[in-house]
Amino acid sequence: MNGLLTFIQQAVRHGLLAVLLLPALVLAENNAAERPFRIAIVDVSVLLENSPQSKAANEKLKSTFVPREESLNQEQQAIQRLEEALTLRIDAGTISEVDKLEQQRELRDRKRKNVRALEDFREEVRTARDLAVDSLQSQIVLAIGEVRETEQIDVVLRESDYIVASNRIEITSKVMQHLEQKFQADQATATSAETPRKE
Repeated sequence: MNGLLTFIQQAVRHGLLAVLLLPALVLAENNAAERPFRIAIVDVSVLLENSPQSKAANEKLKSTFVPREESLNQEQQAIQRLEEALTLRIDAGTISEVDKLEQQRELRDRKRKNVRALEDFREEVRTARDLAVDSLQSQIVLAIGEVRETEQIDVVLRESDYIVASNRIEITSKVMQHLEQKFQADQATATSAETPRKE
């Protein structure tokens, strides 16, 4: 054993390490070459629509923005009712010119505020949705990479990058299962982090 160690040390000193490692490298290359080349297909749109991460992101967007949307819609309806009531009073001649001008001004101000609030709201929704989609796509790409590595797949194509393929190389269900497992693990971690410790 000591003789082998001495031989390797001398080989390193004389630049012969590559010669010593060459047989191991050739053997590794031959083993890789013996393994058949594997291609797989993933339907990313299915994962984007149906993964638990996607459903959770949609629920979060809804809980964040739906109450504000309802509030803005209620304000629009209130403005419309006030306009209709004002129109009836004007047509009936039961309002003074001063009151009419004052109420018209107030309605214009409320309309402008509501329009600005709606524009801001839509921009916030668009930004939040874009961030959620980016995050979801990153999670899906990571999951595809992890399944590819586990399954020893050489190339993974998305559904739009091929013409015809057999169901044998379709791994969407495997990636979905992987995403579900990760989601459950993340949920369990979040739940345990929220549970207060007993003193």
